[in-house]
Amino acid sequence: MAVSQASVAALKSMAHGTKKSKARSPHAARSAHTSDILVPRLLFIATTFALVVFGLVMVYSASFVEAFTDPDIQSSSFFFRHQLTLVGVGVIFLLLAAAFDYRNWNTLASWVPWLAITAVLILTLASGNEELGGRRWYDLFGFNFQPSEFAKVGLLLVCSMLLVKLYKGARIKPIALLAALAIGLPLLLILLQPDLGTVIIALAGIIAIAWFGELPMKTLAIAILLAAFVGVAAIMFTNFRMARIDAWLNPWALASDEGYQIINSFYAFADGGILGVGLGMSHQKYLYLPQPHNDLIFPIIGEEFGLIGTLSVVLLFLVFLYASFRIARNAPDFFGRIIAGSAATMIGFQAFLNMLCMANLLPLTGKPLPFFSAGGSSMIVTMILVGLILSVSFRSTADGGANRRREELLIIDGGRMLQKQNNKYNRLAHNEKTAQTATRRPPISASGGNQRKPLTTASGSSQRKPLTTASGSNQRKPLTTVSGGIPHKPSVIASPESGFRVNSARSAQRGNLRNSPSLPNVSHSQKPPIATPKPRYRKPAAGITASTPKPQFRQPPSPRPVNPALKLSPARTQAQHRSPSLQRSTSR
Repeated sequence: MAVSQASVAALKSMAHGTKKSKARSPHAARSAHTSDILVPRLLFIATTFALVVFGLVMVYSASFVEAFTDPDIQSSSFFFRHQLTLVGVGVIFLLLAAAFDYRNWNTLASWVPWLAITAVLILTLASGNEELGGRRWYDLFGFNFQPSEFAKVGLLLVCSMLLVKLYKGARIKPIALLAALAIGLPLLLILLQPDLGTVIIALAGIIAIAWFGELPMKTLAIAILLAAFVGVAAIMFTNFRMARIDAWLNPWALASDEGYQIINSFYAFADGGILGVGLGMSHQKYLYLPQPHNDLIFPIIGEEFGLIGTLSVVLLFLVFLYASFRIARNAPDFFGRIIAGSAATMIGFQAFLNMLCMANLLPLTGKPLPFFSAGGSSMIVTMILVGLILSVSFRSTADGGANRRREELLIIDGGRMLQKQNNKYNRLAHNEKTAQTATRRPPISASGGNQRKPLTTASGSSQRKPLTTASGSNQRKPLTTVSGGIPHKPSVIASPESGFRVNSARSAQRGNLRNSPSLPNVSHSQKPPIATPKPRYRKPAAGITASTPKPQFRQPPSPRPVNPALKLSPARTQAQHRSPSLQRSTSR
C-alpha cells in the first residue's frame, strides 16, 4: 500500500511538473517571438546611427582642405555644417516615413509620389540645371536636388503594390502593362539625363522586389537579362562610357584623363596600409582626388583608417543588410516584406557598387556612398528608405511574422506550387497513418495472451482450419457466444456457470475482475475463454436451419447482479438508484 501511494505521489508530481512546463511554454514562445522583433530593430537602428555618425566625421575630415582653399567659401567646416543640416532634414523625413503606416501605400496612394517624381523628371529634361556633363538637377523653391534619386522611392512603392495586387487575383495583362509603364517611363527619362548609375540601382531594386515577391525563377531571369541588355546598350552607344570601360581595364594608359581618379584611389589605399595614417592625416585629399567628400570618400577612409577602417565600413553595411532582412522576414504581411527587403537592397547595392568602383573592380559610375558622401538628395532618399524599413518593423507583432506571408495570397504559376505542397502533405499524412496501422498492438485477451497467436483446441490441432458442421458444409456464419450474442469488442463472455461478465479484456488483464457476492464458487484462477473479434455480419446461407441462433448486435451492459439477501423495498430501491453513495453503502 505504501508503494502504491508513493507511486501515486510520484505520478502526481510528474503531472504537476508537466503542467508547469506547459504553462511556461507560451510565455517562452512569446519571449522568443518578441526577441525576433526587437533584436533586429535595435540592431538596425544602432547600425544606422553608427553609419551616419561615421559619415559625418569623414565628411569633415575629407572636405576641410577643399573648403578652406576655396576663395568663395574659406571656411573649413562649411561642408560639414551643410551635411549636418541635411542629416537633420533626413531624420525628419525618416520619422515621418516610420510614423506613417506603410500599409497605406498598398493602395492607389502609391501612384501619388510616382506621378510627382515623373513630372519633375520631365521638367528636369526641359529646364534643369546642367552640371558635370548632365542635366540631372532641378531647382525647386531654392532647393537644388536630384529628382532621379527620389524616383527610386516611387518605383519601389508602385512596383510593390502592383505585385501584391497580382497575387491577390488581379489579371496579369493589366498588371503587366501598368508595371511596364511605371518602370519604363521614369527609367527612360533618367537615361536621357544621362544617369546610368541610378538606372542600374533602380533595376537592382526592381529585381529585389521580384525576389522578395517570390516571382518564378523564369521571370527573375528575364528581368536580369533585360537589365543587363539595357546596361550594355547604354554603354556601347555612348563615347564617354566606353572611355570609362577603357580606363577600368587599363587606367595607367589614361592616367591624365579617365584613369586619373582610379590611380589616385590606388595611392590612397596604398598609403593607408593596414592601420592607416590617422584621422585627418590623408595626403590625397590635398587637391589630388577631385571632390574627396563626395563620390571618392571611400579611398580617404582607406587612407586614414587603413584596411581595418574599410573592412569596418563593409561590416557595418553587412550588419545593416542582415538586420533589414530580419525585419523583412518578420514583416506582418506580404507587402511589408517586399518594402523592407527591396529598400535595404537598394541601399546595400549602391554602397557596394561605390566601394567596388573605388577599388577598380567595376567601372566608375559616379554614385555616392550612402550615409558617407556629402549630398542632400542621396542622404534624404536614404533616410526615407530607412524610415520605410522602420515602419514595417514598428507594425510587426509577436504573433504576426513571416509564417503568414502567403496564406491569403494566390500563386502566380497557376497553383502548381500550392498543389505540390498539398500533395506532399497528403503523402506524409498517408505514410504516417500507414506506419501507425502497421505498428498497432494486437488485442490482448483476458488471460494476457496475444490473440494473434494460432489458437489450438484440446487435441492440439489449430483452430485456423475451416470448421465444418456435421453435414460437411463450411461453417462461415457469424461467430456467437454461449448465450448466442456476437461480441462487439474483444471481450470476455463467461459461461452461465461462472456467472460473471467482463466488458473489457484490458480491464481483465489489469486484475479488475470482481466476484459477485451472490455467485459462489467463482475462482480467479479460472481462465475464461479467449475472446474473438467481432466478425462482419453476413446473411445466413440457405442451408442453415431455423434453429441456428440469429446474430445479435451489441446490447447495453446489464446491471451488476445484486445479492438476493440484500434486496430492499421498492421505495428504498428507487432512492438507491437516485443516490450513488447510498448504493455503495448498501452494497457493502
